Amino acid sequence: MTSIHTDEQTLPATYQVGVFALIRNRDAYLIIQPRQPLLPGGRQGLPGLLLGASSGLNLVEMNLRRVVREQVKLVVSDLKLVGSHASRSPQDSGADARLNLIFGTEYSAGILDPNPEQVSAADWIPRREILEAGAYPEWLQSAVRELETVNSPASTPEPAPSRLRFGRRR
Repeated sequence: MTSIHTDEQTLPATYQVGVFALIRNRDAYLIIQPRQPLLPGGRQGLPGLLLGASSGLNLVEMNLRRVVREQVKLVVSDLKLVGSHASRSPQDSGADARLNLIFGTEYSAGILDPNPEQVSAADWIPRREILEAGAYPEWLQSAVRELETVNSPASTPEPAPSRLRFGRRR
C-alpha cells in the first residue's frame, strides 16, 4: 500500500507560549489593559509576554520579572504556576495555537506606574470583584482561586515537632 504525504501533513503544529503574572497585593489583584491584548476575555489582562524563539533560550522567570518591571514598574516575589489555558492563536500570529501560563506572585516593591507604550491602564482590583460571576474571564477567576489555595495556611507544611520538651522535672 502506498501512502501519499502532503506538506500539510508533515509540518508540525506551531505553538506560541505566553507567560503572565497574577500579582496580589493584600486582597486585590493587578489587572491591566494592554495596548495589544494577549489573553482572551476582552480588554482585561495581566502583565506578561509571548515568548519568541530567541526568548525561549532564557529562563521564563527572568523574562517575566523583566516584563513586569517594564510594563508596570513593580517588583514581585516568588512565581508559582497557578493557571494555564490553551486557545487558538490569532490568524496573524503565525502559530496554530497558544498556551498561556499564569504565575501567581505577591507584590514586593515599586509604585504602580504603567508604561504607556505597552499598557493603557492598570489598577488593583478587589478579589471579590474579580470573582463575581461574569465580571472577569473564567481563566482569571480560576487562577485567583488557585493562588489563594497555594498560599493558604493549610497548604504550608507544619513544622516538625521539636525533640526538646519543656516542663517540670519530677
